[in-house]
Amino acid sequence: MALPELVRPAPASPSRITALRIWPLAPQPAGLPPGLPDPVAAAAVAPAGPAWAEHRTRFALEVVGNGGSGWHAPMGEAVARIVFDDLAPGLLGHDAAEPRRLAHRPVTGRHRTGAHARQAASAVELACWDLASRTAARPVTALLGGTVRRSVPAYASALGIDPLHTAAAEAAAWNREAGFWGQKWPLTEELIRSGPRQVGAVLGRLREAAGDGRFMVDALGRCRLDEALRLLPVLAELDVDFAEDLLPPGGAGWSRLRTAASGVPLAAGETVVDAAEQIALLTAGAVDIWQCDPGWSGGLARALHLTNLAADLGIATFPHGAHLSAALALAGSCCRDTIPAIEWHLTIEPLRQQISTEPLTPDSGVLAVRSTPGMAGAPVLTASAPAFEVRTR
Repeated sequence: MALPELVRPAPASPSRITALRIWPLAPQPAGLPPGLPDPVAAAAVAPAGPAWAEHRTRFALEVVGNGGSGWHAPMGEAVARIVFDDLAPGLLGHDAAEPRRLAHRPVTGRHRTGAHARQAASAVELACWDLASRTAARPVTALLGGTVRRSVPAYASALGIDPLHTAAAEAAAWNREAGFWGQKWPLTEELIRSGPRQVGAVLGRLREAAGDGRFMVDALGRCRLDEALRLLPVLAELDVDFAEDLLPPGGAGWSRLRTAASGVPLAAGETVVDAAEQIALLTAGAVDIWQCDPGWSGGLARALHLTNLAADLGIATFPHGAHLSAALALAGSCCRDTIPAIEWHLTIEPLRQQISTEPLTPDSGVLAVRSTPGMAGAPVLTASAPAFEVRTR
């Protein structure tokens, strides 16, 4: 007589989520970070710090699996609230090792689009990658399809430095000598309003100090259309590698700028967070350089998809640096033609790294791609209990 076959229940996946916790973090400290090089500190402007609500009240997201935890930090209070209220219930029971299923988990509430909703979705997705990597004991780049390179060049973002300061040229020279891939300088409101001739004089001094290194500018969407159009010949004369967000991307103004910008590559994308807008901007021939932030654009899988689409269109991607560990994992999964460099913010990134137990620091302008499990080091917690928690019953 044949014995019946025993059917054993499958063991619980170590990356299946059983709880979600949101932990308070220390606020971003006021003032400049300690240890800045003297030429940078001399011309630097103090960051907003606790004056911004998202810096004053910060949280870390922990997704708890059967075999460990995954993390993402920091989040502002508005983003943390969406994560807890709208995303957490549907996240319980999800296996972080199955990233394509995440988008189909139940969501409550009405928050689907807009900056905070996309940051919340990105936070959950990045925490899941961290959990999947830790429980699989493999680097995130391995889970993305393989580590293509072990290190990635960084460009120095001088957005925290006043280009009108008398010491700004010394900071530009230091950036060059430090080995950065290039450097990006702000078009401040004061500089824009001073007119094209003054812009040319100020940026010309910085361009000369930068030597043969790559030179970029960022207006953070501050220009009026007429101002942006008048600046294009100046930027062309300076041979900038790209001009970022002279105007908010998209719309009639951007189309006119794009038509007129002969010889000046236009960069955009970091603030374009909703999927339809991202695809429209990329496929309409509206940008020469694509920028995305995995922490804003929908997560790492979405950023990789957009990066590959940009590459198919012949557009290089320069990931935004606000979530540097995710940007570094993205870049480590791509070749240098697809992602030539990522952003290192000279005055803000050291402050961001203070919340990590394993802070990132460039060495001769290069960042090492993480070869151990996890997206980054776990955050430095300041409380003995989470502010919010939801778990399976």
